[in-house]
Amino acid sequence: MNQFYKLLACVTLLGWLTACGSTNPPSQQLTETQMVIQQAEQLGAEDYAPLEIREARIKLELAREAVKAEEYGKAIRLAEQARVDAELAQIKAQSGKAQKEVAELRESIRVLKAEIERNQNID
Repeated sequence: MNQFYKLLACVTLLGWLTACGSTNPPSQQLTETQMVIQQAEQLGAEDYAPLEIREARIKLELAREAVKAEEYGKAIRLAEQARVDAELAQIKAQSGKAQKEVAELRESIRVLKAEIERNQNID
């Protein structure tokens, strides 16, 4: 989790630095953020990180609105925040899937042990 906070700090700092000198619409950032959101959705963010993926979508939409209003600095900050939310959703989805797989493996092991014990008692 400590790595996540370092990543968040770097992304935020990068966003602020970029926002200060930006006079062009951040089209590439919006596209990249959309891709990160889609990746999170494909990983199962709806099931494992619904709040984070929802926040990412909302912030991306607000960033698009800021671009329309020619508030590029604001758009960049919102796009970066949306990206961080989507990355967190990805991490939570991966973690949730891994935990589910571990639980399934443990259940399989339990069933196998029960079967072995049952077979040993028959002999």
